[in-house]
Amino acid sequence: MIKVNKDLSQVPNILTSSPTRGESRITVFQNNIDSFEYVDEKNSYKVSSIQKKLNEIYHLKCAYCEQKLLDSPKHIEHYRPKSTYYWLAYSWDNLLLSCGSCNSAKGNRFETINSSVPYRNEQFNNIHNLGSAYDIVEEPLIINPEKDDMINEIIYDKNGKVSSLNNRVQHTIENACNLNRDELVQLRQIVLTDFINDFNKHFNIFIKEGGLSRFEPTIETFFEKCNETEEFYSLRYFILKHLDIFFVEASKQKILEIVIQDLSE
Repeated sequence: MIKVNKDLSQVPNILTSSPTRGESRITVFQNNIDSFEYVDEKNSYKVSSIQKKLNEIYHLKCAYCEQKLLDSPKHIEHYRPKSTYYWLAYSWDNLLLSCGSCNSAKGNRFETINSSVPYRNEQFNNIHNLGSAYDIVEEPLIINPEKDDMINEIIYDKNGKVSSLNNRVQHTIENACNLNRDELVQLRQIVLTDFINDFNKHFNIFIKEGGLSRFEPTIETFFEKCNETEEFYSLRYFILKHLDIFFVEASKQKILEIVIQDLSE
């Protein structure tokens, strides 16, 4: 659920009028409009060039849970569900990358504070940047990783569970994507326990022999993985910002702060 940088001005050519299996996307778009629902059985947004571009933009990570999707199914997810917003099925600013679990959990749900925007005669060439205007009218509850920077609103506990005091972030976690499902919590626990155990191992030796340098490889590896391209970046970011939650002893916090400061310079 970290902020993802997508250039919305660079709409892939395949989402314009390029032919697909005998029909142009203008044609399938118009079929949806005429039917007042999504009727594109070929799912013309599902093409390799779009998948490849989203893989690149999202660093092969799920937009919501941040899992790496190396060998996992990669879903082209609609932020606004195509079942309701059928005219946005091929909109570049409505297509995200997600894992199957988050996609299934979210399904066709899209809660908004205000009423949903209906189709208002938008034309095919103008569908790719409607999201921001719709957001102002509807005020969606679910976070859009391409527009919302919420990393400082995300909280993790010692067990790898995620929560937030921000209503929209918590809605996304709890109601939309089920981001505390068992397999996700277990994966986050591994990140946490591996780092804590490695640090504690060096700390026990440090008490006997001294030498802050012994901590550097462990902390440096963790520090290097705290970047947007890595799996569970928001978890690593939170740990480094809130050492006191995961390391109760002041002496351990101090060592971590010193080494992290050295690595940052």
